[in-house]
Amino acid sequence: MSIPDYMQCAEDHQTVLVVVQPVGIVPEDQFFRIYKRIASVNQVSIRDSQRLLYIRYRHHYPPENNEWGDFQTHRKVVGLIAVTTCGSSKEWPQTSDRFHGQKEVFGSTLYDSRLLVFGLQGEIAEQTRTDVAFYPSYDECEDVEKRVEDFVESIFIVLESKRLDRATDKSGDKIPLLCVPFEKKDFVGLDTDSRHYKKRCQGRMRKHVGDLCLQAGMLQDALVHYHMAVELLRSVNDFLWLGAALEGLCSASVIYHYPGGTGGKSGGRKPSISQAADAGRGTGQVKPAPLQIVAGVATLLPTAE
Repeated sequence: MSIPDYMQCAEDHQTVLVVVQPVGIVPEDQFFRIYKRIASVNQVSIRDSQRLLYIRYRHHYPPENNEWGDFQTHRKVVGLIAVTTCGSSKEWPQTSDRFHGQKEVFGSTLYDSRLLVFGLQGEIAEQTRTDVAFYPSYDECEDVEKRVEDFVESIFIVLESKRLDRATDKSGDKIPLLCVPFEKKDFVGLDTDSRHYKKRCQGRMRKHVGDLCLQAGMLQDALVHYHMAVELLRSVNDFLWLGAALEGLCSASVIYHYPGGTGGKSGGRKPSISQAADAGRGTGQVKPAPLQIVAGVATLLPTAE
């Protein structure tokens, strides 16, 4: 069962979700002190790119919500940062096991993870590892924000790889059918060779790629995919996913219209609009197109041949 989040707003659709949790016994005040520093890194400018990656942090997230990640990718946990206190090298094996156990909770969707260890000194703490950072104490951790930025960039690399893989899918009619949790039992025994089924698969995948483009800072590409998804899903009466595609389209339009943000969020957001270079690559269906605004919704103008 999914637990709704009534505090979300349109901009959350372009964020990637990172969960920050304590491992073992961590003083609450110290944990939230580190959590606030981590959460301050809520947008990262990607090197060698004009794009920004926006991050949404949660210190508690129901694992069952993760099952809706194919339906709306911003609901999928893609990053985990664990915070722990470790006083001696004898405690380290147990701490490491707890961290790996924590990763298993969201393991199917994680792009990357980090463990921040406080209090451990000596030979183990001197090891150079990309997934673990050691600090002598909670007061001696000057580079936490820098490590989080590096972590976010590693998430972007995986996100961009998945976006390109999906956008350039050359599997033809063999596109997998994405499902929400309660649908899986309903599609057993369906004729997978029917035109109706193939259109459903294509429409859902287009919507999914639109989500990935929006998260990756490619607003115009997202609009292209959402528009294609709407047409495909409407033609097969796939109303649940049609609604999700329209929601994505509206969110992208709001982000375009209100770069300063909505929902009482502080700090302006600059929409990263790129040409639809990857949308429909290999399908011959999509070309880059300029935007026009009609009734508050960003749509695409036809381009001349």
